[in-house]
Amino acid sequence: MFKRLLALVSILVVFGCAHHRDVRPGADGTHRVVVVGEDTDEASKSAIKQSQHYCEEKKKEAVFVDEKKQYTGDMDEDTYKTTKRVGKVAQVIGGGVYTMGGKNESAIGGIAGLGGTAAREAAGNGYTVEMRFKCQ
Repeated sequence: MFKRLLALVSILVVFGCAHHRDVRPGADGTHRVVVVGEDTDEASKSAIKQSQHYCEEKKKEAVFVDEKKQYTGDMDEDTYKTTKRVGKVAQVIGGGVYTMGGKNESAIGGIAGLGGTAAREAAGNGYTVEMRFKCQ
């Protein structure tokens, strides 16, 4: 019974993952995709990939009309960037110390790495990318 339930849940998860979850179809043939991300590069790549997948399902290609990128985070942009940068450094250095250090160093490295992860997560996703496209 448990194995069947687990298999059913797995199937639902696999098929429930939309490959273009952020696409908003337009009645006039111009569609929008709005993606929030940690930075504009990450969000843009996701928006393009989702747009392409959306059009591929219709046996067409995505043609982009326009694109807007803006900072939409809760804190001022400079603080956001600093928090992300410091968090990433703490993760990398903490991970290195955790792996390479002795017993005490490993504990400190693990704490630093977790602190970096917490800082990055607390800052959230600060950028919104909106693209309008057509399938041709």
